[in-house]
Amino acid sequence: MALNLSRNTKVFVSSVNGVHASGGSIVSVDGFTAGSGYSVGDIITCTAGGSGSGAKLIVAAVNGSGGVTEVYIPNNYRGTGFADDEALTQASVSPSGGTGFAAAVDGVTSTTTAEGSRTASGLFVGNEDDANTFKIGVLDGYSFSQASENTDITVSEAGATPQRAQKRFNDSLAPAEWSFQTYVRPYKHGSASIRTSGKHDMVENILWAAIAGKDITGGALTGTSASAVTSDSTDCDVAFLRSDHHELLKLNIFFALENTTYRLNDCQVNQVEVDFSIDGIATLSWSGNATSIDQVSTAIEDPSKALHAKPAGTDTSTTVSTYVEQYNYVDITGPDDADYLRNKLSTLSLVVTEQGGGADAGGLSAKTYDIAITGGSITIANNITYLTPETLGQVDKPIGSFSGARQISGSLTCYLDTKSNGSNQLLSDLSAATSLISPQFDMSLFMGNASGTVPNVEFDIPKAHLSIPTIETADVISTSIEFAAIGTGLDADGTAGDEMTVKYKGSTTHSQTGYAASSSKAVS
Repeated sequence: MALNLSRNTKVFVSSVNGVHASGGSIVSVDGFTAGSGYSVGDIITCTAGGSGSGAKLIVAAVNGSGGVTEVYIPNNYRGTGFADDEALTQASVSPSGGTGFAAAVDGVTSTTTAEGSRTASGLFVGNEDDANTFKIGVLDGYSFSQASENTDITVSEAGATPQRAQKRFNDSLAPAEWSFQTYVRPYKHGSASIRTSGKHDMVENILWAAIAGKDITGGALTGTSASAVTSDSTDCDVAFLRSDHHELLKLNIFFALENTTYRLNDCQVNQVEVDFSIDGIATLSWSGNATSIDQVSTAIEDPSKALHAKPAGTDTSTTVSTYVEQYNYVDITGPDDADYLRNKLSTLSLVVTEQGGGADAGGLSAKTYDIAITGGSITIANNITYLTPETLGQVDKPIGSFSGARQISGSLTCYLDTKSNGSNQLLSDLSAATSLISPQFDMSLFMGNASGTVPNVEFDIPKAHLSIPTIETADVISTSIEFAAIGTGLDADGTAGDEMTVKYKGSTTHSQTGYAASSSKAVS
């Protein structure tokens, strides 16, 4: 018996489930003709005897003359369009110069996943600009589960000996629930990274793309809208202008435990909470739902594994991290790959223009407030609803979801001070603005460092609606400021969704052999 320890958990987030939509991907290979002159780590690009394409093999072991005896096949090298027993011969090899290798296809995939028969959505890509699978560093306390909905039937009758029994029926599976916490980690791309050198980015890019839009950064998917996340040499932006869709980007989340891997299918990112606790490291708490949970028992659909093929057969259970990272997934979670942010260095910019005729008319006068925050949070919620049939006599499953109203709100805490344009002045100004029903402030929260100093993350809210602050009694009297991000309008006129823009700026450069923005080893 093997136990699963949470400390050894790895989490992968992907826009695909690891199975090519056209089917015919290689399950394994056998029937080797060893050839000669190869070295371990060589990559053999194969041509097929039929219509298959896109297959590559990584040499895992050789004999005394350099003949190939074992190969690894990452998910991204399994190709498509192959048939069982189709012949494979060498088209090219790098970096060595072996010759004479040949093999045969030993089984191919269909257009559905092995577990759960989910519709195939594509192979994992772990390098180049269209990378679609990422390792996400999560904190302790992650969770995922799927419960069942049931109905209890009871009877109620009179008499000396009434029947008091009950029966229970399973009706449906509820949408799966998941949650985990990540650090806020900006970085810059280097000469060997998945995007152009000098561009700003963040480790949690794919999660922001899913909560704020329909498409993945880098163009691995082609949807009806551009990605919500854009990366350039100035910063990496998350814009909610592109989130007006019934269904946002669907993800597959893989929890690779020590001895078991679970896949959450058709995940939606419903909510993220940004924590400004000043004594800690900047964190994000992500949560959402999925239609189903599968236990992935085959290596071909597990981003943490590669196939290990031998002449006598197959070994699809071996974890081969050396030949998985950079092919199956992107990993930028190392301590030296990206920045961490210290909340104690966070700053607040709060500016108001004259509104409602100014303070003398019961409105607000133009002012720039000087407020040092002591904590707070921002919550972004999509209010996603899942639909589940209710058919008698069978256990139904969720069939999909749709997004509700987008809500961006939060709170900030600060000491109640009497300095010029401080927190006490803000409280007084809002209390006196009795003729102003929709006060709007230009608010910018700089997490980690002030504006102009990297690394930092800016939460830019051009129209923040502030409620009148409340007094909190403690050793030092403080105040709590509740706010909501308000867009320009309710109509889809190009401005709906402009409630907030998130801007990441990194200082640490990620550059690692095997990743490249172009001309890398990705196979789509």
